[in-house]
Amino acid sequence: MIKLFKYTRRKLLSENQLSKYLAYAIGEIFLVVVGILIALWINNKNQERIYEAKAVTILTEIQRDLKKDIRLSKDVVNRFITHDSIARLILWDKLTTHEMFNGTNGSPYEIVYQGITFETSDNGYLNFKGNLNNIPSKYNSITNKLKELYDVRVVELEVSNERIRSIVFENLDKINRFDWHIESIKNGLPEEAKNYYMRDLEFKKTVLKYMNGIENVFLSTEVFKSTAIQLHNKISDILNIDDYIPYSPTFSSNLGSLKGKNILGKYKLKETVSQRFPAVIELKEVDNKLQPYALGLPEVKYYWNDKTTFLYTMDYGERLLTYITFNRSKNSEFFISVSKSEYAYYTKVND
Repeated sequence: MIKLFKYTRRKLLSENQLSKYLAYAIGEIFLVVVGILIALWINNKNQERIYEAKAVTILTEIQRDLKKDIRLSKDVVNRFITHDSIARLILWDKLTTHEMFNGTNGSPYEIVYQGITFETSDNGYLNFKGNLNNIPSKYNSITNKLKELYDVRVVELEVSNERIRSIVFENLDKINRFDWHIESIKNGLPEEAKNYYMRDLEFKKTVLKYMNGIENVFLSTEVFKSTAIQLHNKISDILNIDDYIPYSPTFSSNLGSLKGKNILGKYKLKETVSQRFPAVIELKEVDNKLQPYALGLPEVKYYWNDKTTFLYTMDYGERLLTYITFNRSKNSEFFISVSKSEYAYYTKVND
């Protein structure tokens, strides 16, 4: 092709056909420009395909991170419920000496020396930020959601994590100041130590502060989980894939160890420290969730979380903690928690 162009130019010049030569030259330049533009267009299309494939890979990686974090958030919630329940028993003097110091899974008072934290995965988000200039504009709508989760919600989690860590370290430092603690390491708990854990007001204050710390972790975890589910499903919409996570499992299909158990019905009040709980509560299934019903009670619906526990579905950003957990050995009893000063035990009324 190049030889043909050179031959044509030489022929036109030798024949002294200047006007035709100029027309030809312009045409040749036009063809070269068109060729360059076509090459650039093809290169841009190839680059767009590379960027598109990279964006899909990164968003898919983010979804994997989100699924892992959502799954692990349940473990945090379950640990919180266990520790919170134990802390309430300690705070309200509901444990006997034998129960406090001869637990099969460790002594209950030891919870104040154990932190509950939730660490998230952010490899996908770091890749997204590292390739932000190359992410196609069609994915701009996901950027703000990613920033909300990883630059706001994760920061809240880190603050809560650090807070409970500092509380646990403070508790460990406090206990190490007691002379009897050295003795307990060598020979078991002396009576002075048992009196401290059973009756000392300072230990009650320690428990209360610990409860505040783990509650903050729980709340931050729940808000993170809610935002993570929204983000995961938003990515599925953008990628046009059928991969969605429901915010809460349905009542009928995810009862875990309660599946097939007759938990609905009327329950009578067994014990409480608050006057707000009614003498009788009826548990109903409403919108695939568990709703305690009694005159004067707000219409709060609990979703199944795991094992024997139902959680109140918090609205985005709402700071409210309440859960219902059933006695594992007999599903005819449940414990309802509303705040540190409001809880109640209920037993089922025989039909």
